[in-house]
Amino acid sequence: MARVLLTGSSGFIGKAVALRLIQAGHDVLGVDPIRDERTTIDYVADDLSSIDRLRRILTDFRPTHVIHTGGVSGPMVISDQPARIMAINVTGSLNLLQACLDCGAGVFVHCSSISAIGEYYEPEPIDEHYPMRPVNPYGYSKAAVDMVLRGLWGKIPMEVCSLRFTSVYGPGRQTSHSIHAIIEAARSGQPVTVQGATDSPYVYIDDAADAAVAACFSENRRQLAYFIAHPEMVSVEDIVSAVEGVTGPIAWEIDPTLPHVRRGPLDVVSAARDFDFTAKVNHQEGIRRILASAG
Repeated sequence: MARVLLTGSSGFIGKAVALRLIQAGHDVLGVDPIRDERTTIDYVADDLSSIDRLRRILTDFRPTHVIHTGGVSGPMVISDQPARIMAINVTGSLNLLQACLDCGAGVFVHCSSISAIGEYYEPEPIDEHYPMRPVNPYGYSKAAVDMVLRGLWGKIPMEVCSLRFTSVYGPGRQTSHSIHAIIEAARSGQPVTVQGATDSPYVYIDDAADAAVAACFSENRRQLAYFIAHPEMVSVEDIVSAVEGVTGPIAWEIDPTLPHVRRGPLDVVSAARDFDFTAKVNHQEGIRRILASAG
């Protein structure tokens, strides 16, 4: 049994990770500014803004492992407040990282994002060494922490790992997402306009949470950063077709005023090799589960 400190424990990914840690019998302490009353783990209300407060929390709990899912969760959140994004995602993460070093935590897993890479499209899967060229404040915040971890990797007694999640979807997601927008249009019978995109990788919430736990407890990590995605490449048309296969026809169109998102294939072999993770839920099954969860 490990002692796991889990930030963002009330969030989309955090709640799914917490469930898996509890089921595995680990001792878990959740840290989040907002408490989810449905959670059964021990919990501390904190926004990671004070390193002294974090040191006290970690000194009391003495975690062996830390999974950092907390922070601003996507480029669509407070996008007009870049200073706040940096304060939460960069300063908060570095406060937590320093407190972990000071208190002797053994493993630190940072939940990063494909947004750290930015817009790209290559015909072959990109790996962890692909240049980071973020295009929005959220992406820059994730890239900044990844760069700090790169500077520390292999030079400190604590093991560090960064998981660059592609677009995560599934029941319980609160922020905007093209898959969820199309599903909502099918439910309401209203037309929907979505942003155009290249065929892109996605990852279902259950797979994302499984990856975080697997990476945390792996003893075979050989690199700092890993992409977390299902290997399939999915188009907007694929998503619409999968939803229509359950609900019937949808009135939809691509928004011509928005630029196409450019996302290509990702290296998912490294995660399979180093912590035995392979995403299991393809987009058809993920969409079916979302629709089923709403009754």
